Amino acid sequence: MKLLISVLAFVATIALTTSALAEEGHGGGHGNLAEKMNSLFPKKEAQNEKRDTPSKPELVAPEFYSKVSGDRATLQWKAVTGAEEYHVQVATDPNFKWLVTNEHHVSGTSFEATGLEAGKQYYWRVAAFKGTNWSTFRKGFFASSMFTTSVK
Repeated sequence: MKLLISVLAFVATIALTTSALAEEGHGGGHGNLAEKMNSLFPKKEAQNEKRDTPSKPELVAPEFYSKVSGDRATLQWKAVTGAEEYHVQVATDPNFKWLVTNEHHVSGTSFEATGLEAGKQYYWRVAAFKGTNWSTFRKGFFASSMFTTSVK
């Protein structure tokens, strides 16, 4: 019984709306209301510069698997065209779960990682940002490397 009532209600809905939809498609019925409403809200222009991400930085120093003495290391990379800031991460694992440093706003092409422990491996990576990309949270790909600290 419930099924029969549901089917009848569905058929009645289709029958009542079909003619209204047919009229709307031919410009009748609502007097081009859709066009009038759409003219009030112009289409949003695409901002392609926000979609463009900077390229991946090229890491300079320390070289992959090199030894660094002391409790600090100067991380260096080449400047990326269009990048205004860099995101630098240093971790004790290759998956960057155990971060030692997580700096989002590095303006130059070098960063001083401090507080490093002797006899450990450190992994580091850098990604480039453009100022217009902050609203879309887009950045370039990370470039990664690793180094070790000397045993005291």
